[in-house]
Amino acid sequence: MVHTLRAIAEALGARADGDLDIRISGVSEPAHAAADQLALAMEPKFGKELAEGAAQAAILWEGADWRELGLKAAIFAPRSRYVLAGVGRVFDKPLRLAPGIHPSAVVEEGAQIGKDVSIGAFTYVGPDAVIGDGSRLMNHVSIGADVRIGRDALIHPQVHIGPRVVIGDRFIAQPGAMIGGDGFSFVSPTRDNLEAVRENGEISEASRTPGFARINSLGAVRIGDDVEVGANAAIDRGTVIDTVIGNGTKIDDLVDIGHNVQVGQHCLLCGQVGIAGSTKIGDRVVLAGQVGVADHITIGSDVIVAAGSGVGTTIPSGKVMMGYPAVDMKQNIANFKAVRRIPRALTRIEELEKRVSKLDPTE
Repeated sequence: MVHTLRAIAEALGARADGDLDIRISGVSEPAHAAADQLALAMEPKFGKELAEGAAQAAILWEGADWRELGLKAAIFAPRSRYVLAGVGRVFDKPLRLAPGIHPSAVVEEGAQIGKDVSIGAFTYVGPDAVIGDGSRLMNHVSIGADVRIGRDALIHPQVHIGPRVVIGDRFIAQPGAMIGGDGFSFVSPTRDNLEAVRENGEISEASRTPGFARINSLGAVRIGDDVEVGANAAIDRGTVIDTVIGNGTKIDDLVDIGHNVQVGQHCLLCGQVGIAGSTKIGDRVVLAGQVGVADHITIGSDVIVAAGSGVGTTIPSGKVMMGYPAVDMKQNIANFKAVRRIPRALTRIEELEKRVSKLDPTE
């Protein structure tokens, strides 16, 4: 699809200057842009790459001189990444899914399918499930009994949604996501070694359990509006209460959310984050990649935890945490600097020991 630069600027709500009738067929990085492509040079460090490409127009940072950069026109981005989100909407190629229910799909008795819903090949919709208006279920999707999904959902192939899960409007699930599987809940008939280690730090002969009994998950999962779940992420249903994901929260690939976890609104849970059962997370929390969170703790609102950190204790609101175990980021950096100084300090100590050993104590 071809757009004029004027139409693109209007769609982005951004200021533009120059020849706004230039026709644009797509976007590209500055060094690789063709004449009919819009170069994305939204920060000064990308401006020098424009000369390597053939773009006539670009999205530039505020204050850039588009004429000096050899362009015929420009759109200006006061907040580059936010404008990039708009560009994605303008040039996105929508998924093609035939309207209606594919002949190979199975829709069980009692299921309610809303208006303008598309259900792809080999998809299963369980009994008494409700699929909201305008939703798109692609091929090989599995929807359990009594599931409720709101309007305008987009559910990619191989997504599995377990029974009784309730999901709000505009939900997106990437391929392979599993929502509403059983929680990892087991108990030993006698006091086991985990309990022994927690109490006294040791494993005894008496604590060697003969096995584990399953605790069935009686709860479900409740997900708010505008939530996205990444590929191969897993959200377990609760043991008794529901696992909850708040409005606007975005969950990356390979994230594991345990049973009974309560996640607030507008959180970002990045790749390979693991959250153990019954933990509570506030609003606008960012857990960067590979953060591990222990069970039965609370993380307040507006907390950021750096990548690879391990959270084992409750975190108050507004903290920036880092490290394993996670501590205040400034403290973690100070600790790291201190550790780096240890080899030099040891060398100086060895030198001083040699000098002291040479002293004659009788003098």
